[in-house]
Amino acid sequence: MTPPAKRSSTTSPGASAADVASSRAVLALGVDDFLADRVVASVMAHARAEDPTIERRDVNLSHEEALGTLIEACSPNLFGSAAVVVVYAADFADETMISTLVTAARDGDLRLVVVHPAGQRGRKVSDALKSAGFTVAACDKLKGRAIEEFITRELKTLRRRATPEAVEALRLAVGDSPRALAAACAQLVSDLLADPLTPELVAVYYEGVSDVPGYLVSDAVLDGRALEVMRHTRWALVNDPGAGPALSAAVGGGLRGLGRVAASPRGASDAQVAKEAGVPPFKVRTIRDQAKRWHPSAVASAIVNIAIADAAVKGRSVQGREMPEASVDKEQGTYILERALINIVNNRSR
Repeated sequence: MTPPAKRSSTTSPGASAADVASSRAVLALGVDDFLADRVVASVMAHARAEDPTIERRDVNLSHEEALGTLIEACSPNLFGSAAVVVVYAADFADETMISTLVTAARDGDLRLVVVHPAGQRGRKVSDALKSAGFTVAACDKLKGRAIEEFITRELKTLRRRATPEAVEALRLAVGDSPRALAAACAQLVSDLLADPLTPELVAVYYEGVSDVPGYLVSDAVLDGRALEVMRHTRWALVNDPGAGPALSAAVGGGLRGLGRVAASPRGASDAQVAKEAGVPPFKVRTIRDQAKRWHPSAVASAIVNIAIADAAVKGRSVQGREMPEASVDKEQGTYILERALINIVNNRSR
């Protein structure tokens, strides 16, 4: 028998993608199915680069006849064909199954990829495989900055860059699913030639996603970029004349988040501030930087002004503390919104 290659049990970020792909025994540990599928695909690609005839054998340990299927999959066939054995639902493994996996890894005649959802259930299984020298590929659900880093890595793999604002815009447009983000990155690179990608390009590409133009206007307001406020506002309204309420809602939400973050206690962690302020954790650091350039009274005044503009784009007039029956037409509402946004930006430091 061929002696097994030297392996070390490690957790991300210790195990590089290259280490995982070339390992003879891998433990894909975590709940994210897409990341686990990526691990399996990388091992298969590496194995087939060495031997194009290598076969894949899948085993699900949650099935009733799993033990027999596992033993058969890990056994050499009559023709001595090489194989990659992919084992799912490893948290269901019993002592015999664990022993079978450890023995197969020690003999080194095949490649093993064991997919385990982590957590307390099946902890004994993952601990045993780590002790046996399986290379651990972390497949945990991505959170916070890890999602932005994932987008950046995806684009780098595709030989493309993106500004931090573009990464954030893509996340807002697509969500936090690695599967959806990977597909979005591939599609953007395929369809757009710009390098680096900008938030404007992402917004145009995902024109049908209401959060993107709203996000761009809100971010420009909080940053005090008056020219971009007008440009993004008018672009959004040209593409969708009824976008006024969505824009005022986005800016209003941004201003309220700004006020809550600015009022958060010194020394509070990003996670604590995000929970109290009702903003995404990955936005806290940016909002803190923006808040430094706002006078507290300007934030309060801006929230009132955007509320009045919000009523206007919905066809209602606000006079002092009253809302009379008189209606506001669409053009008037748009004008009031634009004036409010410019006044908010111009007076933010007062």
